[in-house]
Amino acid sequence: MARPYTFIFSTATLDGRIASVTGYSLLSCEEDFRLQHSYRAEVDAVMVGSNTALLDRPRLSVRLVKGYSPARVIVDSRLRVPPEVAGLRGASILVTVETHSWEKLKPYIDAGVTVVQAGRGRVDLAKALDVLRKRLGVRRLMVEGGGGLNCAMLHQGLVDEVRVSYAPYIFGGGVGLAECPGLFDGKNSRVELSLVRVERLCGDWLHAVYSVVRPKTPLL
Repeated sequence: MARPYTFIFSTATLDGRIASVTGYSLLSCEEDFRLQHSYRAEVDAVMVGSNTALLDRPRLSVRLVKGYSPARVIVDSRLRVPPEVAGLRGASILVTVETHSWEKLKPYIDAGVTVVQAGRGRVDLAKALDVLRKRLGVRRLMVEGGGGLNCAMLHQGLVDEVRVSYAPYIFGGGVGLAECPGLFDGKNSRVELSLVRVERLCGDWLHAVYSVVRPKTPLL
């Protein structure tokens, strides 16, 4: 299968949390927000999971820098995200499973959403990325979470880079940058990265770019 060049972007605390136990997630400084938007301007699509879409209702658009807004992709196997949220702005794509009927999908299509069906039971991410690449022309994809989607993408080897801005905070608990208990044991299975560069933001924030060494599938 073919897939887009894919990177994860996230802002996390020093202990790897993207949200606290209470759901607090305002971690970015001004330079980090601008960096996030500059990354969006470089890609064809930005992908989020259903929890992120429901809680944050992000438009995933480019506003702080010059450039075009990418397509907005929501991964939602159970159709938890209402059509009006899925279709919050133009060029939205819903990735879901193949078992949903036309009747269930029609409200999304009526809201202007492009529907991609891949997998049964849960979304087949590799198949979905193949469709995004071959049918919808997505050559570069940015993943903005949440933690479950980030980890699933990493576990399946579908990520080329991880770009993380570290806020000078420690939460001691909450939602991790990658959340998938039981998929990695740390010793024999884990995600291995190689540092590409580090830069300082807003004085105390650090932005680090890592290439994924393994697991990683070829682009084709």
